[in-house]
Parts: sequence; structure tokens; C-alpha cells
Amino acid sequence: MGTLGVHIFFCISGYVICRGMVKEVAIHGAVSMRYFYLRRVLRIVPPLMLYLLFLAVLAQTGSITMSAPQFAQSAAFLCNISLLGNCGWYAGHTWSLAFEEQFYMIFPMLFVGLGMARKRRTILPVIGVLIAFVLSAQLAAQPHLALYFSIFAFMLWGCVYALYEDVLGPMVKKLPVALWCAGIALLIGVHLVALPWLWMNVVYPLVAPLIICAVVFGTPLARLSIRKLFGNPVLAYLGQISYTIYLWQQVATADHGFESPLVVFGLLGVVILLAHFSYQYLELPLIRMGRRQPVDQGLLGPDSVPIGTVVVPVAPVSPD
Repeated sequence: MGTLGVHIFFCISGYVICRGMVKEVAIHGAVSMRYFYLRRVLRIVPPLMLYLLFLAVLAQTGSITMSAPQFAQSAAFLCNISLLGNCGWYAGHTWSLAFEEQFYMIFPMLFVGLGMARKRRTILPVIGVLIAFVLSAQLAAQPHLALYFSIFAFMLWGCVYALYEDVLGPMVKKLPVALWCAGIALLIGVHLVALPWLWMNVVYPLVAPLIICAVVFGTPLARLSIRKLFGNPVLAYLGQISYTIYLWQQVATADHGFESPLVVFGLLGVVILLAHFSYQYLELPLIRMGRRQPVDQGLLGPDSVPIGTVVVPVAPVSPD
């Protein structure tokens, strides 16, 4: 089920990033590329470097086996490109982080260049081109290339919802609970059965992002039981510290030769405790530093492009 979890994350990530840029245009009239990338670096790079430094110490002491190219590939956010090599167990999970960073490098340029805040429909041809790449790669018998491009569809459909939230929001929020549950069951069911190649490699990447967005953004919070679940402060805090948990859980779940699986749960507890301190004393100060950057000054420099009047109503959203 891990793949489904990552796909859900990608949809939400695309929404959050695009919505933040829409808000910036609404407030300042433009997007500061300089400070966008600075906030991303402050949020993502230091925890990753700390984790890789820890792995380097383990490798030097002979506790784990990890090569220099694997370190470099992970640090460069390239573990999602198999042609460059295998990142191994301890860094291999950063393939999903690599997709995130590659999306962050490209999408803001498209957002500014195509003026998506003013002409939100320009995102639709971008999705069309992406789908064409996926289908072309499948027809050319390049499934790895098709899979690579298809991942970005999840993020782009999250961006579509951010741009059209005034239109799509009222629609998905009226989604009947039974239909919402059916969507969740369908997504889970797809990952529990062995579907034919055509369905899993062609149909799923095209349809799943739409279902995921409908399920995620159509969560019926009007139902008290559902609102209590998603508003649970413990789960919310786990969400806040989840980046460090994501990085370090790979060490906890590695094969250390222990006979009892309870050891793994104990190590995961240590990871959660580590994530708490990392968030409070490393990540949160850096997030605040990114928020304190003088965005207005950034808009005056050559690194930003004015877009025009925004037509999408927006709500407050964290720049992170």
C-alpha cells in the first residue's frame, strides 16, 4: 500500500505548492522565484543532509554498506532515475523526494511563464502533453519512461484543483459519503489485486489522480466522526514531523538480524522521538527563517515575473 500513500502525497503536494503561488500572486502580484526556491531549500535540504551524514558515519564504521555514488545520487535528488544506478536500501526511498524536487524545479517556471494564475486553463495543455508522453513511451515499449512521466500527473492534478478550487471545491465537498467510501475502496482494491498490464500501466496513471483528488479534497468533514479523525491533534502532529520520520524510518526498518519484529517497533518509536526534536530545533527554525524573507523585495528583482490580476479566490495557506 506504500505506493498508494505516495500517490496521495503527490496530489496533496501539487495542491499545496500551486495554492501557495496563487496566494502570492493575489497578495503581491507576482511570484518571487528566488524566495520560492530558498524556502524549498531551507525546508528540505538540511534534514536530508543530516540523515545522509548519519549514514556516512555508519558506512565508515562498517555498520552498513553504502557507496559514494549512492550518497551522491540521493543528495542530488536523482534516486528516481534507475539508469544512474540503484541507491540501495538506506537511500533508495528518496526516489519520491527526487520526484518532488524535480517537480519544484519545473512547475514554478511553467506557472510563471504561462501565467497560470491569470489564465488557469493553460495547465490543461501541460497535462495533455504529459499524458501524450506517457502513452508514447508505453507504445515505444519504454515502461520505465512511461512510469517516470506518469508520476507528475498526480502533482499536476493537485495543481488543477488549486487553480479551480472555486469551481471544483463546492462540487467535491458535496460528494456523498457512500461515493467517497467507494472511491477509497476502489483505490485500495487496485493495489491489492494483480491487474492486467494495460490497466495498471496505462489506465491507472490516467484515472487514479482524478479519483485521489476527489477523495482527498472531498473528505466529508461535515460528518463529526470523520472530522474528529482528521482533526486528531496526535495525527496532525505526526503529519508535521512526518518528513524526518520519512527519512529515518529506513534505518529502523532495515534488516538488522533481529528475530523479534518488536525491535522494529521500538526503533520506530526512537525515530518518532528523533523527528520531534528535529522538527522543533532544526526544521521549525528554518521554516520560520524562510517565512521571514522579504518577499516584497524579491518581487522587485529580475528573478520574478508579474502575472497580472488573479481570478481564483484563495484562502490562507502555509508557504511550506
